[in-house]
Amino acid sequence: MSSEEDQQLLTAFIDESMEMIRQVQPFVRALVEQPDREDILPQVTGPCFRLFHSVKGTGSFLGLDHLVAPAEAMEYLLDRVRSGILLLNPRHIALLAESCTFIEQGLVLVLAEKTDVHLASSAAALAAAIHLAAATEEESIGDEGTVAALPAEMRESFFWETENLLATAEQECVLWDFIAVDLERVAELCRLLHRLKRSFALYDFRDPERICMALESTLKRYVQGEFFQTEYPERVFLRSIDALRTTMTRFSLTDDLAVPDVEHHLVAIQGMMRQPIGELLIEAGLVDPGIVSQALEVQRSSRDEQPRRLGEVLVAMGEVTREQVQHVLQEQHNKRSRTEEAETTLDSKDPTIPERSLTAAASHEICIDGRKLDRMGVVLERLQAMRLPGDHLPLLGELQTLVQSCRRDALSSLTNRLQRVVHDLSVQGNKRIQFTIEGIEVLQETGEGALLADSLLHLIRNGVEHGLEDVEERLRVGKRKIGMLNLLVLRQGEEVWVSVEDDGRGFDFEVIAALIVKRGLAAVESVRQMTNRERIHALLNNVSALHDREAAAGAEHRDWGLFVVNRALQKMQGKIQVATRTGKGTCVTLRMPRRH
Repeated sequence: MSSEEDQQLLTAFIDESMEMIRQVQPFVRALVEQPDREDILPQVTGPCFRLFHSVKGTGSFLGLDHLVAPAEAMEYLLDRVRSGILLLNPRHIALLAESCTFIEQGLVLVLAEKTDVHLASSAAALAAAIHLAAATEEESIGDEGTVAALPAEMRESFFWETENLLATAEQECVLWDFIAVDLERVAELCRLLHRLKRSFALYDFRDPERICMALESTLKRYVQGEFFQTEYPERVFLRSIDALRTTMTRFSLTDDLAVPDVEHHLVAIQGMMRQPIGELLIEAGLVDPGIVSQALEVQRSSRDEQPRRLGEVLVAMGEVTREQVQHVLQEQHNKRSRTEEAETTLDSKDPTIPERSLTAAASHEICIDGRKLDRMGVVLERLQAMRLPGDHLPLLGELQTLVQSCRRDALSSLTNRLQRVVHDLSVQGNKRIQFTIEGIEVLQETGEGALLADSLLHLIRNGVEHGLEDVEERLRVGKRKIGMLNLLVLRQGEEVWVSVEDDGRGFDFEVIAALIVKRGLAAVESVRQMTNRERIHALLNNVSALHDREAAAGAEHRDWGLFVVNRALQKMQGKIQVATRTGKGTCVTLRMPRRH
């Protein structure tokens, strides 16, 4: 704490915390003397939770890790008490009183010494005692420590809290290219996985707990400066999260949270990090860190055009033998082979894209039915137009707020789903894509959110699979290796415009011409005389009757993506526009009337 600003922050933190302690201590003492006094429990659990939460948050920022440890442990215990998972027993109450005293005395020490280093041993002992008390009590809940033995409302709370955390983790992993450069954001993802791990551990769900623990540990190593040895680490993260979400969906029906192929998932996660030879030798007990540091210095000071590898330097120093280095490297190779084998096994069992992308979030989105939500909005508008008596207005206002909130949730779910689809398809096709979404909230004004969501998935998939080139092709034709895919929603007068634009290949009009002829929409000579715009128009607007005839005759075919979109758009009284340049890209714009 060297700067004046830091000193002011520390002083304010101590003053605020001391005031909170003074307010809760009389109630804590009363509860110690009379543990059965339920009338004062609210004055203890709520304020004490806020006290420890505040100490944990600000104390962590100030680097007071020893002061924070018991506060974090007691915050966790009180959170379980407030959630109804634990009952506050005399042992908990005694630890609560001890924690308040510890924080009070610790703050006085920190104010005097500007550090909490002298709290280390007592803090560790107190935190361990709190965790042990919480764990012991948790083990006694239910016959086998399963959620099935808990009240229905607690079970439901566990399910939705866990699902929301998994959805957030999934979204962060989808955006890995962006968050990987922000170590604080990666650290926040570690904290989220830690919460998941504790939640699963609480009910002794070992498989999900182990996966979360492995993910958290791997990301912490990345934050600490280690490197991944795979170009797409997020693929491993997402596959594990998908497995957890699938397991959660099955749990709602079977009460079973065993994760299929859990050992393969763990091997894949644990084999992600690239360990330097020095670290491997230290782990093997062949050298100590000081020797590795010396060898690195020798390596850096070498003036050879091709510096020796670290293992060679250590051999030359006489610290290890060449055979020992080879043995360690072989062990690393074997570990990587096991990782690749596990990944191959998991890949072989993965559903196809975008099926995986669409089903991964199904349990989170199942509560939002787009068509019913649109209908709710129409009914609400009609009710508002009926000029009901004044005492109905508060209810209508509340209903409107709920509908708007559901629309925002639905749009957020759609955004996450589109980003996941783009990510999975780009990895599958060896493509690098920068996907941006702007103005998505304007979609509320179309009144046909569910139909439009299906159309957007078609357009996004077309853009990734058929429009954008893979990395090698883009470099070969002189483009940036990262392709651009943009989704833009705008208000334009009485219409809502939705544009999906890419900088890929553009349309192949010879393929369009062949498709027109194949479907019998025009003769070869007529097609040759058409402009490119006319060819697209012919295919989009004349194929509907043909589709109906083929369906009536029992013929099967795969619809052209834009035709599927156009057919859905006609139900919304909308229209479609296509602008494309060969080798430059394509922009498809959907124009729909605004809802009034």
